Amino acid sequence: MRKLLEWSRGPARMDILQGASGAALTLFLFVHLHMEASVLLGPDAFDKVAWFLHAGWADPAGHGYAGMVMLAVLFITLLLLIHVVAVLRRFPTEYRQMKALQQHMSIVQHAGTRLWLVQVLTGVAMMILIPIHLVTMLTQPHSLGAEPSSYRIVYEGGWLLYGLLLPVSVIHGLAGIARLWLKWCPYAEPRFQGRRWMRRVAVYLMVLGVVSLLMHVYNGLFVFGGSA
Repeated sequence: MRKLLEWSRGPARMDILQGASGAALTLFLFVHLHMEASVLLGPDAFDKVAWFLHAGWADPAGHGYAGMVMLAVLFITLLLLIHVVAVLRRFPTEYRQMKALQQHMSIVQHAGTRLWLVQVLTGVAMMILIPIHLVTMLTQPHSLGAEPSSYRIVYEGGWLLYGLLLPVSVIHGLAGIARLWLKWCPYAEPRFQGRRWMRRVAVYLMVLGVVSLLMHVYNGLFVFGGSA
């Protein structure tokens, strides 16, 4: 009986772990996009954010430590791995499972199921794109300044990577928050309002991210040129 109870609690714990790690990653994405948007205030403002992330305030020379960025990347990578492991238990891996899901969605028109499918598709795309971004940050932790960032985006194909990663990460994260809201909010009206606000926040983050990316492109082409 004890083993049966322990087994039954396992999926519940994994469900909580999935939701908690997903919410933490979405919060990180929200903060990350706003820090990235400091470039809209000018290269100097972006460099000050990079200086803070490098812990330049703790360096007597004022340069900061690249290891701080690497530690942050490793922490986010660990959080991502936890989230992926928790998610994979529900991922349809066989043809019969995919067929059953397709039949279920054709019969039951439920917002939570549609959001789950959106998360599956965007999640697959993120599993391809995010490792590229993380490897870049691990191997080039010093390249957070305005000039090296704009050079990477304009001349090393970063515009394509971030142009693809932005929409799938925003859609995936906000769809996950919307599903959590649908699952845990017991009242109909707040549930409806929650979905509406998630759509608004998604549009806001997309616009913020696109404008920031375009500013990096502008800096790379016209402010710094090819001198980085």
